[in-house]
Amino acid sequence: MAEYHFVISAQKPLPGGGFAMGDWSSRITPEPGWSRQDTFEVIRTEFAKRYPELGRACVTFFSLEPNQL
Repeated sequence: MAEYHFVISAQKPLPGGGFAMGDWSSRITPEPGWSRQDTFEVIRTEFAKRYPELGRACVTFFSLEPNQL
């Protein structure tokens, strides 16, 4: 299966005003049979583990593209 590069960005309002924001860029090789939605959910779940303060944040950007140029 092909390797993909992804970028995910999210933001969440802070109780006192303003926003918390974060992004993550990496590579993933989806399992056979995974859809784009399945892959997004795996990436979003891992993002929440890495950045628990943004676990329920609104995704503002997501890109998933073949890594091979």
